[in-house]
Amino acid sequence: MTTDPDHIGDDQRDPDVTVLGTGITATSLAVILARHGLRVLLLGDRDRSASEPGEMTLPCTSFLYEVIAERYRAPEIGLLADAGRVGRELSFNCGVQRTLGFVHHQEGAGHRRADSLQFNIPSEHGESRFYRPDLDAWMLAAAVGRGARVRHRVRVDKAVAEDSSVRLTLADGEEIRTGFVVDTTGPDSAVARALGAERVSGGAGTRVIGAHALGVRPYEQVAPVLKGSHPWSQGTLHHVFDGGWIQIGHFRNYDGTPAGSALATVTLSVDTARFPRGADPEGPDGGGWPEILAHAARHPAVAAQLDAARPTFTWASEAGQWHASRTVGDRMLLLDQAALGGDPVLGRDLYTSAQLVYSAASDILAAARDDDWSAGRFRYLERLQHGMADRQDRLVEAALTASGDPLLWSATARVWLLGTMFDALSLKRSAKTMAAGAAEAALASLRGDPATGVCHETVPEYRDLLDFTLATCRETAEGRTQARQAADRIFVRLRTEPMVPPIYGFGDPRDKEYVLTTPQRLRTLLWARKEAPPAVLRLVKPYGARGGGRDLGHDD
Repeated sequence: MTTDPDHIGDDQRDPDVTVLGTGITATSLAVILARHGLRVLLLGDRDRSASEPGEMTLPCTSFLYEVIAERYRAPEIGLLADAGRVGRELSFNCGVQRTLGFVHHQEGAGHRRADSLQFNIPSEHGESRFYRPDLDAWMLAAAVGRGARVRHRVRVDKAVAEDSSVRLTLADGEEIRTGFVVDTTGPDSAVARALGAERVSGGAGTRVIGAHALGVRPYEQVAPVLKGSHPWSQGTLHHVFDGGWIQIGHFRNYDGTPAGSALATVTLSVDTARFPRGADPEGPDGGGWPEILAHAARHPAVAAQLDAARPTFTWASEAGQWHASRTVGDRMLLLDQAALGGDPVLGRDLYTSAQLVYSAASDILAAARDDDWSAGRFRYLERLQHGMADRQDRLVEAALTASGDPLLWSATARVWLLGTMFDALSLKRSAKTMAAGAAEAALASLRGDPATGVCHETVPEYRDLLDFTLATCRETAEGRTQARQAADRIFVRLRTEPMVPPIYGFGDPRDKEYVLTTPQRLRTLLWARKEAPPAVLRLVKPYGARGGGRDLGHDD
């Protein structure tokens, strides 16, 4: 018998669900659906894993992976929450994510400690920087192991929803019939055309150019590490300048400073309005690695980090911020990259992917149980993705404004960090509730207001602070407030808001590094008992001095 490497799987019956794409969103969803008995077909149009967005996890991402694994009995996805297991069992090419660094640069000036900020991530089992070619291959193998079929190098040219199936016409004329189709591949696809979905542009947007490169110098060899912090190279470093930023993250960085032979990701994001693509595609402003180096050259410390770097692969996105006007129809769903896109700043991509996998799996399994594939079954997902797009539009717009002033960037970054902490606590609470057998309560907490742009419950007081911060940045962009005045107003809110925990000097611009200690935990637990608003108390009180201690009391 001969085998076709582009056609994997024995079951030749029409699939219940066909998923377009073979990235982490597509394969994670396939693992869950196949695990629960659906016939799943994955169609991959080309090898794009090296340029797939999303490499770093945050604690909120990892807790959501644990929730997904627990709810859907899919331990493959749970493994992604453990950086140690990722390095041992998934790929030694991956790395760890122990710190988030921000360094603001003035053109022509060297590194200034006063304009830097470093958050050391408090993670119970470590966060990861995934090498996407290896991650995507591993997750694809997991889907096949669960029974999913895979076909590679297949392009869908047309999709037509019929009474009892969807007819997919491939580029070579072959037709596939499937009960339901999920498209994760990108904008303007055949499924998007079938839905009549139009690409809706967001607000201020960025052009994104990325590369995998060798020889990227660990930044601790250029500038000193902040006191008590991990090396810069053990996390994602954001070089921020007026109108954009360069993100750098190293792979194979488990044991301290990575070797020069280790790959790193270098991603440039620049304001589309201020830095349009040049007419000469080979020139320094024409895209690709030369443009990355051109922006780095304006900032001596960044140039020093990249002076010996050599790219192995580059990619670019000109799409800016966008979302699809429609994402659902009878028997059709646009998900993740087919529904929304934008800048990968602040770890959006994997967190977005995990939320959408969690929500889509629930709705698809329920539709299969009821044999009801109408558009109405998936309206929550449509509203959630529109909420995600709106939230990311406002964050990117604020980040571009804040990039012009180091103090405003510091204030805005702290508000974002606080949100990731509340997200992580909320998801950890859901995971503990689910593991304790209280599934109904856990599931209710994981069907949040889609307008917030997250699938889980959030702290109302934090939503108010975030809205205030984003509105203040917009006032600055419109010239109604000076950047330093805007920063001062945000810092005042951080100092005076009752829901901001004393775990770190959020409201003190002089506090440049966040290193979690046991005294800080104890001080926060005491604060939670006596001062925290009810919504925050519910999140903080189940965890002791080491993050997993006895409950401080019962829910009201």
